[in-house]
Amino acid sequence: MKRKFTNNISENQVESAIVANFSYLKEILKISEDLKLIARQLRMKSGEQRLDLLLSGGKNLHLIELKITTFAEENLRQILSYKEELKELQRSGKLINADILLYLLVFEANKSQIELSKQHGVNVIVYRPADVLKNYYQNLSTLTRFLSIRPNDYGVFNIGLINRTLAELASGTMEQSNIASKIKLSKGSVHNHLQLGLDFDLVRVRSKKYFLTDRGDEYVQNYNKNAPIEVLSEKQIDILKELVAKDPFYSSSVFGIYSIIESSFLLSTNSYPIQLSDLRMTFRTIAGKNNEWQAKKTLSTATYTFLNFAIDLELLGKIGQQIVITPAGFRFILMLQLHKSIKMIEGLSE
Repeated sequence: MKRKFTNNISENQVESAIVANFSYLKEILKISEDLKLIARQLRMKSGEQRLDLLLSGGKNLHLIELKITTFAEENLRQILSYKEELKELQRSGKLINADILLYLLVFEANKSQIELSKQHGVNVIVYRPADVLKNYYQNLSTLTRFLSIRPNDYGVFNIGLINRTLAELASGTMEQSNIASKIKLSKGSVHNHLQLGLDFDLVRVRSKKYFLTDRGDEYVQNYNKNAPIEVLSEKQIDILKELVAKDPFYSSSVFGIYSIIESSFLLSTNSYPIQLSDLRMTFRTIAGKNNEWQAKKTLSTATYTFLNFAIDLELLGKIGQQIVITPAGFRFILMLQLHKSIKMIEGLSE
């Protein structure tokens, strides 16, 4: 039995997605000329009907009528009437004089309907609204980092573990191998520490030499001198929390912390305290790692890492197999949501 699809989305939204990417529209229409928008939702003389899209391309005008339904002869009559009105505008000098090419985009049409339309000079294009929206998302993801960023696990299970590496940078040691020799760690471990430092905007690299950023200088200067070096001070916690809250899409590690906190907050609306097993599954989805974190061990390790980071920042707590959001964590979530929205709006405006 042939499956029947129902399109529960407005034509206006599909149209908006098409207008956002004329390259994709050129593919649908199978034309090579660059397209420019002349009018959208142009009110016709009847006052009730609106022409969806009028574009210029090469030496032609392109009249596009978009439907999210199957072909109907009424659609054909409609687009032909629009063409006549445009011709009147051309004759009165209100529209450039050019050939008007007609396109009717529909969800479904049979061969006889396509042939009938062709006889009247109308190109019927069968398309899928889901494909249009998918293309819109893919195009958007190339312009906005927040749609493509994913957490990376560098194998550093607590933020404070990078402190010795940063202390060496502060003392003037800039090469990875020299740092490893001085703090008696493998080059691989130091490399991972530096990568995490880069992700937290504490470190910069140039010509294979590493330097502290202004944020990194402040971070190092605020070590807790009365505690082991790997223990974060309150000021260091504040420095990192500010970065995560103000720019949750800054880097893969920052996004990982955001994702674990967001996951915890979402789960807390259903049951509280949060079960660690539930957090793992939700975190994988929120982090966009459903494909990469299929293995149980990989998922457990990633969850453990970013949960520890959130605990380091005193935003989450762990009691046995249960996760709680701290009072500071609840306040932080409100700030995080605000700045996340700002960053997303900025990205969409680019």
